Amino acid sequence: MPNFVENHLNIVQYAPIIFFTSILIFLLMGWLYGRYRTRTTEHVVVRDSLATAIFGLSALVLGFTFANATDHYDKRTSLIRDQAHSLKQVYQSSNYLNPTDRVAVQNTLKQILKQRISKYENIKKMDDLDANNNVLTQSLNTLNEEVNKAISRAPVSTKDLADNILRPQLTHLLDTFQEGILNGKHHPPAIIDRFLFALLSIGALLSGYSMAIKKEEDWFLTALYLGLMGFALYVIFSLEFPHQLQDANLLNADFLKLQKAWQ
Repeated sequence: MPNFVENHLNIVQYAPIIFFTSILIFLLMGWLYGRYRTRTTEHVVVRDSLATAIFGLSALVLGFTFANATDHYDKRTSLIRDQAHSLKQVYQSSNYLNPTDRVAVQNTLKQILKQRISKYENIKKMDDLDANNNVLTQSLNTLNEEVNKAISRAPVSTKDLADNILRPQLTHLLDTFQEGILNGKHHPPAIIDRFLFALLSIGALLSGYSMAIKKEEDWFLTALYLGLMGFALYVIFSLEFPHQLQDANLLNADFLKLQKAWQ
């Protein structure tokens, strides 16, 4: 992810508009230049083979970007469900501990849940996300220490259950949260987005130019194309940056349900 985006995560929500505006501007520029060529040159030829090659390359990169964003989104939503389930398992298995330790562990789990829900709130740059991840990591370390100490003090009747059930569940919880921390910062290289931006802009320029040269202006189809392209870009960025472009309550539905059950 480019340094500019890392330092201005709050502008990611405007990325689809920026791409759409560029496509619109280049489309109009191509159309105006095509009209100018038809007025000043007697014979103007559009090489359809070259234009088709560029459009095909644009479609290929657009499809690749969409598939990549979908994979990232599926991974993130799967981790959210796994994290919520892991929290629930450890919370339930804390009943194997003595009452004092059980209360301490459950309070730490509630704190971790609260921090995870609010991790992406008011994020303006990557440093803000790193700070929230550090706080969450500290709470996870605290939970790890509390549970391991509590297992050694667990009642004799439930100590084996705590050791054989609670301990593996804790390990899985820590692993899923660590994976989520790393995955949340994983995005495609900046050059992919730049290449897509350049291809879509050039493709729009050629479309407008070809329309004017061939005198095939169909503004209904042009508006339809622009609308579909704008929506496609919104979907791609929404999948790649869900916490900036989607409803937080929908993304955190499993966490919010768990939080409500623990109240």
